[in-house]
Amino acid sequence: MKVRTLIKVLLLITGGLCVYSTAMQLPMLEFYVKPTTVPLFFMLYWFNVKKPDGLFLFILFLCFLGDIFLLVNVDNSFMYVLLSYTTCYIILFYFLYKNHKPLNYSTTDIIYLVVFFLLWTLIAYKIYDVTHGSMGVIKPYGVSYLVILYLLLIGAVFQYVNIRSAKSLFFLIAILNFVVSDACFALNRFYIPSIEFEIINSIYQLLAVFFLVKFKISSPVPLKLQEV
Repeated sequence: MKVRTLIKVLLLITGGLCVYSTAMQLPMLEFYVKPTTVPLFFMLYWFNVKKPDGLFLFILFLCFLGDIFLLVNVDNSFMYVLLSYTTCYIILFYFLYKNHKPLNYSTTDIIYLVVFFLLWTLIAYKIYDVTHGSMGVIKPYGVSYLVILYLLLIGAVFQYVNIRSAKSLFFLIAILNFVVSDACFALNRFYIPSIEFEIINSIYQLLAVFFLVKFKISSPVPLKLQEV
């Protein structure tokens, strides 16, 4: 069995165990299994590139730290989770900038982007509206986190519509998965505790990191047809 195939099999097993431990409320199983997922994503990335990107490796490290701080019971651990992922998302803006291309939107593209912008703004506001009252002293950090993720998804969507490459598509999917994961986490923690939110958060958090790796190993060649 090839190394990359073995890594994917291990990811399926550990990812499945992570979701299972969340669904069955088995914290000890999650404690031992979840920290193995990001190192496996690291290996998947490492064995698919000739020259690893140090900044991207740091992003994976931040995701790993976020998982660890969620699992351990230390003072201000949740603040460390926010700090880890906030730093991760801020760095991802650099990749948006790095992959930027001259704007090339059709009229149809602009209409779709306006509709997306209005819907996403409404959704982000609703999430803020039902969660901010329970944030307490971390409200400034929570709101900042939401604004950063709000802007990051807008940037990812605008870039994909402009370029339509495999790389921009996987980046968009990764950010969308982070949005779903973090929204469910926030709703579960600050609105209505729900096992369904926890399960969705567990699934989409894994998918987010997976698609980040796909983004880094995919082709940057634009797929968008140029008008003659």
